[in-house]
Amino acid sequence: MGDRLDASLLTPWIPRELREFLACTDRAVVQRSGVLGVGKPGKVGVLEAELKVDRSTGRTGLAQRFVKAPMSLTRPLYVDPSDSRHAVLYVRTTGGGLAENDRIRQKVQVGEGAQVTVTTQAATNVHRMNAGLATQWSTFTVADGARLEYVPGHTTLFGGSRLVQFNEFEVAPSAALIAGEITLSGRLAHGESHAFDAACLCMRVTRNGMPLLNDHVVMVGAGSGTDLMLWGDAPVWGTLVVVVPEDFCSTSTLSLSDQCHEVLLAVPAVQDGKVAIGVSTVLNKSGVMVRIAGGSTVTVRAAMHAAHDAVRRAVMGRPAFDLRTM
Repeated sequence: MGDRLDASLLTPWIPRELREFLACTDRAVVQRSGVLGVGKPGKVGVLEAELKVDRSTGRTGLAQRFVKAPMSLTRPLYVDPSDSRHAVLYVRTTGGGLAENDRIRQKVQVGEGAQVTVTTQAATNVHRMNAGLATQWSTFTVADGARLEYVPGHTTLFGGSRLVQFNEFEVAPSAALIAGEITLSGRLAHGESHAFDAACLCMRVTRNGMPLLNDHVVMVGAGSGTDLMLWGDAPVWGTLVVVVPEDFCSTSTLSLSDQCHEVLLAVPAVQDGKVAIGVSTVLNKSGVMVRIAGGSTVTVRAAMHAAHDAVRRAVMGRPAFDLRTM
């Protein structure tokens, strides 16, 4: 229990650029997070879950779980209209987002042959911070024959916010992964964009311990994200990563990449030039990565859904469905 709630063990690696930015804060305090008492920011939230297939019903269900507030977890819901055995887990938080020095640690194990979609009940708001930073560190292990979708609601970086977010996936040789996320550079309806203090966003995918993808973006200082080597003038960014089973031949992976590109070109916002897209294969042709940039969540989400639907049909044999409206 102690290790599960030790803030120093729940804090991911913090890039040098952010450490320099936080130079006025004691280094040990940054590592320990300076967790505070009830009613104050600096909470430690923990979620651990293991999913397995019920051999009698064929349904994927929760075998074990450990949750510590402000994190919360629904029971598995079976709302995929194409497969009543596919579990959908909604991760919830009792707080209003991530505040100063919050530490969120999530670990999800998807057992052999299990099929699950993990999402959130709503968007994640990262609030303004006067000191320190918030971290969200999620690790997913996907066993042989399993299928995992990780498609949380979008993340909004409020002006003055500081976030380190690590998403790690270990995918077995015969397993598959679909991971998608959308990030807003500010509260666009308020005219706020790229006013956050610092952000480190990392997605890492490994197979047999070998890296297939290490997508790492670090932005320090208000307005730094507008650098053309980072986000440029686009306030909304979406990333979709697909890792296919090893027996999914390289020719099929290239075909999937071409299919994603064709599907995205048919999206009205892409045709109108409101959304920019990019599609490439992952290392060793083990999957596909899609990048989407635009001016609003509506247009970026529409493009993301089109790509998600295409890859889900190819990898799982079923169309994507709306997780917010059922």
